[in-house]
Amino acid sequence: MTGAALLLVLLAAGRGEAVERREISAASDAKTAAFFEKSIGEYLASALSDTVSEYRILNISVSGNENIPAKFDDYRFTVLRASKGMENVIGEATFYSNDNEIKKINVSARVEIQAEVAVATERIPKGTTITEGMLRMEKMNLHGAATDFCTDLAEAVGQVAERNIQPNRPVAKANLAKGVDVKAGDLVLLVAENSEVKLTTRGVAKKDGSIGELIPVLNLRSNKRLFGKVVDAGTVQVNF
Repeated sequence: MTGAALLLVLLAAGRGEAVERREISAASDAKTAAFFEKSIGEYLASALSDTVSEYRILNISVSGNENIPAKFDDYRFTVLRASKGMENVIGEATFYSNDNEIKKINVSARVEIQAEVAVATERIPKGTTITEGMLRMEKMNLHGAATDFCTDLAEAVGQVAERNIQPNRPVAKANLAKGVDVKAGDLVLLVAENSEVKLTTRGVAKKDGSIGELIPVLNLRSNKRLFGKVVDAGTVQVNF
């Protein structure tokens, strides 16, 4: 058989039965191929996140030697299962004529997903605070949801690697932890102010915190425990 001929694959089915599947090509059935490419494409366009820059349907397979009906009034395409990153989609097309179901075809598709993501330019060891110089933006084929990866440098810069990140690999959000600006036990400047007065004293951070977070602190002058917002690496703002 030529490359344009049907590719037959036997997949295990329920009760030990074998279900024949074939890959559709324009040469084998242009109408069926075009129908499912359109239906799956419409689903992907609505289901993929905005961070996906491009996708490509690599192949479409149908159950049995099935082609879509020559004539039908209406149809319903339902996605039964899809992988998290949408690289694999399994669906079902039901065709109707005069409000009666005339045919049902199971279909599966393999999809290539691309997105612009932050990529490590060097090995980033666990515990390292990531800087912009350690990254570049690159369009890549993804295995997993695009939303699981950093699609902007700002999403990774300042974060801490929770495990080693290898060079030329996309940076996954799950591998990052928010950077800490104040650590528990740090001596900090406590600032309390309003429109009329500003008071400062020394204190001790009782918990790790990042800029903008509320953390407990101990006022060393009064020995009182307070809560304050981290302003920078050495300053915590508290209320009167």
